[in-house]
Amino acid sequence: MGKEQVLITVLDQEYKIKCDTSEIDLLKKSASFLDDKMKEIKNEAATITKDKVAVMAALNVVSLYLSQESTLKEYDTISNEIEKLQNYINSGDSVE
Repeated sequence: MGKEQVLITVLDQEYKIKCDTSEIDLLKKSASFLDDKMKEIKNEAATITKDKVAVMAALNVVSLYLSQESTLKEYDTISNEIEKLQNYINSGDSVE
């Protein structure tokens, strides 16, 4: 895969990032999401430094990620239980 340099803007700061051409859309969406989060934090506390805004935004994004990861694990567990029940119904064996 080829690499391409992409210009993104986060909190009015431009960054040139090299990434695989297949990941350009994801990079742009990620940058937009981060920019929105940082602007949201900056608007709530106008005097906060950019460094602190970045840390707060990072914590918010990681928290959201971990929460969704936990939800996906719950869905996986439920899916496994449903599969066991389906196997039990189809075979007449006991659920293990």
